Amino acid sequence: MSCKKNSSTEETRINPPVRAYIITARIDKKGTNTNAEGTGVLKGTYDEGSKQLSYTLTIENIAPTLITLRSGIKGSAGELVKEIYKGKGDIPAKGITGGLTLTPLQERNLLKGLWFVAMNTVSVSPDISGVLTLKQK
Repeated sequence: MSCKKNSSTEETRINPPVRAYIITARIDKKGTNTNAEGTGVLKGTYDEGSKQLSYTLTIENIAPTLITLRSGIKGSAGELVKEIYKGKGDIPAKGITGGLTLTPLQERNLLKGLWFVAMNTVSVSPDISGVLTLKQK
């Protein structure tokens, strides 16, 4: 009779720590080839545990017709993640607040730094844009 040794490596999976992030995007004309004076700042948080991203977006000197969160490399059209705003530029002074629950692919692209905000105006698309940067809380 032989003894079977229980291997301790079979079911010992260590889950990576769940992290939370502070998100910032400085939105301006850099990389859009426009002479737009408009600027914007997106501030928010992302929690890996709940997969929740929440944000507040404030803008100045621009009347956007469409604001979107997109995934892709800067300078590309990117893939639409979420339409944040669509209208005639009547954005409240306190900004636009919102949130969304991310899919695993969206989360991976966000953590890789592949998300950006694009703002279109009546004349130019996109007029201004900015990449989302993450800092661990």
